[in-house]
Amino acid sequence: MTDVFISYAREDGAQAERIARGLEAAGLTAFWDNEIPPGQTWADYIETKLNQCSVAVVLWSEHSTKSQWVREEARMGRTKLIPAKLDASEPPFGFGDVQAADLSSWGGDYNHPQWARFVNAVLAKARPGGAQPQAAAAPHVTPQPQPPAGGWQQPQSNQSSGGWQTPPPPHQQAWTSGASAAGGGESLSPIGYIQKCLRLYVDGKGRARRAEYGWFVLFCIVVGVVTSIIDIVLSGGNPYAAPFVTILAGLALIAPTVSGAARRAHDFGQSGWLAALVCVPYIGGLAALVLVFIPGQPAPNQYGPDPKAP
Repeated sequence: MTDVFISYAREDGAQAERIARGLEAAGLTAFWDNEIPPGQTWADYIETKLNQCSVAVVLWSEHSTKSQWVREEARMGRTKLIPAKLDASEPPFGFGDVQAADLSSWGGDYNHPQWARFVNAVLAKARPGGAQPQAAAAPHVTPQPQPPAGGWQQPQSNQSSGGWQTPPPPHQQAWTSGASAAGGGESLSPIGYIQKCLRLYVDGKGRARRAEYGWFVLFCIVVGVVTSIIDIVLSGGNPYAAPFVTILAGLALIAPTVSGAARRAHDFGQSGWLAALVCVPYIGGLAALVLVFIPGQPAPNQYGPDPKAP
């Protein structure tokens, strides 16, 4: 059984990690990662962790107050909630009545008075009446640089919060890689979407919005055109020459294409096995185009949070 469940937005992943490490150094176990055991769905696993924990810590910030999934986790863990503010943002409507620890001026120093107040509150709720190690016993860790305001890529996810971030370093990269993770609100450039699909080369977990898979499909088409031109040049225009460059490029792109298609199917609530259609000769290209235009579910589903949710 885990002592503490930490809910946070993926943009606050670095701070969440420092908090988790500090709680672990104080003698508690903390869940904040987005690794899901094989055979379990994301929603069921997160709900189980929340139900089993003694304390639900939610990290309120400019990012998490806008996250649908962080708010949902806070509601689920309300009876054992200890909120903490990472900046000057006020908690969302309905959560302002619970006194929050102020960690806005905490820079990662485990001897900081606000940290001591926070960790002792967590210890008191997690181990009522038991022997409680003091927060000052935690080692001092030099704070890591904060990620830029544009967001930390999963994810991860998205992945989101409480640990969903999708993919992601063991922790996020999110809630992955990009996740997945995980609260949602993912918005990348076309190059960013392509890089994400290539990075999640064989990882079909989580959800992919239409923009992500659409830009990757366009990238594959461009690669096919360019490699075909290269083959024509190398063969001197011989129509019977084998298109070696095109074949090699196609083989290299099979895995990320299927992975992306599986995550795209997850986005509208279908099994990732639907991605097998993109491998069928003659109709695979049409199947990939169809996947691009099917709208995703506008809410978390069994595969992860809505990648477009704020």
